[in-house]
Amino acid sequence: MLTEKLAKSAGKPVKILGMMSGTSGDGIDGCLVEFDAAGEARLVWLKSYDYSAAQFARIQKLMRESDAVSVTLGASYIAELHALACRQFFADETLLPDCIAAHGQTIWHQPTPVTWEDLPLTGTLQLLNGSLLAARTALPVVCNFRAADMAAGGQGAPLVPFADLFLFGRPAARDRVVVNIGGMANLTAISSSAAHPEVICAFDTGPGNVLMDLYMQRSGLGRFDADGCLAATGKTLRPLLDAFLADPYFKLPPPKSTGREYFNQQRLDCLLEQAGMATAADLMSTLLDITVESITTAVRQPDFPLSLPAEVLVAGGGARNSELMRRLAASLDGVAEVTTTERLGVPVMAREAMAFAILGYAFLQGRPANVTRATGAACPAVLGEFHPVPFIW
Repeated sequence: MLTEKLAKSAGKPVKILGMMSGTSGDGIDGCLVEFDAAGEARLVWLKSYDYSAAQFARIQKLMRESDAVSVTLGASYIAELHALACRQFFADETLLPDCIAAHGQTIWHQPTPVTWEDLPLTGTLQLLNGSLLAARTALPVVCNFRAADMAAGGQGAPLVPFADLFLFGRPAARDRVVVNIGGMANLTAISSSAAHPEVICAFDTGPGNVLMDLYMQRSGLGRFDADGCLAATGKTLRPLLDAFLADPYFKLPPPKSTGREYFNQQRLDCLLEQAGMATAADLMSTLLDITVESITTAVRQPDFPLSLPAEVLVAGGGARNSELMRRLAASLDGVAEVTTTERLGVPVMAREAMAFAILGYAFLQGRPANVTRATGAACPAVLGEFHPVPFIW
């Protein structure tokens, strides 16, 4: 087993491939991270596997509507796509991983209890057949990271604060807020000025790119609004924006998490009904400002435990949207300096895949990796499950 290999190779580097397929469902990011004997991490390479049109359509359908058959086959399908991504990643590389740490594809996340026959139930489903991926790549796989935190009473999200502290938790002149804008948007607040930096809180702020992407796809305008070009030509519909931001989710205190179960096509349809004959540009501008204002409201709230002005480090696909970044910086003017994680050496598209490599490393060390202040779990938990390479007689 890999754990035995690690014990025998104490003092030697361990290389873990972190793999992330987010709520946008448009591809897989892969980061090879090397951990030395002291546990220090070095990013070796970052690559992406973009889904074909047919693969993208199937992933979107899995996230919208799934039954027992599609969930069963979908777990194997996601594993096969990860294996194809690995084949592409490894084609021209000499440094290869010892292990894969993969998030899988979130299909449903239910952090708030639902009662069945007097039993309160929570749960989460990230599709990935870990054993199949291990067989296809001849590499052990760590996956299903959310389940252990939820078993401990947590929301199973956000999981990346542990990695954010690892990557960005160094003493600094100002507190830091790490914001990831993928399908959903989340933040991790770190008290960097303390002698021992710590995570103050972390939670999902609301939709990131999901509503903008859904509108572009629904309108036949493409998968996403590249660089926010369409939104930049529009005018935000303030009554529509205010009505959406009155949603109870934005007023909930952390810990809290969300996903496509809540901010989805149905929510977009309701918004479009209220918009009437609004232009595509005005709608995209409004949807972009939903993302911007939900983030800035979270940072600006009076009881947000930060020393201001802070430093906001943005990662994810949203960091590549210059119109979104321009508006976010303007909205936080005087409150925080807005930049990207690139400033501290972490590529914006690497942050989440690197996070899962770090979570995989923590699993192999038997180290709890849930930040209970972020998830609400009653106790620390070792996150993940291990799938060894199948032994063939």
